[in-house]
Amino acid sequence: MTTYSHSKLGTFQQCKFKYKLQYVDKVKVDVPDTVETFMGKKVHETLEKLYKDLKYQKLNSKEKLITFYLEN
Repeated sequence: MTTYSHSKLGTFQQCKFKYKLQYVDKVKVDVPDTVETFMGKKVHETLEKLYKDLKYQKLNSKEKLITFYLEN
């Protein structure tokens, strides 16, 4: 069964051909990282660590998460 995300639906509404290329044909486009995407990835990695650790009953302090963010 196909799963739909907000991004997939937005792409489909924006341009059906773009949706086909990206999600059906899986054409990969090499797009360089911008400052915003780089920083966003780092924030997501830190949040992912927070929630994965919480899943295993490990509680990280704010300082540990900031250190993790800055080191990565």
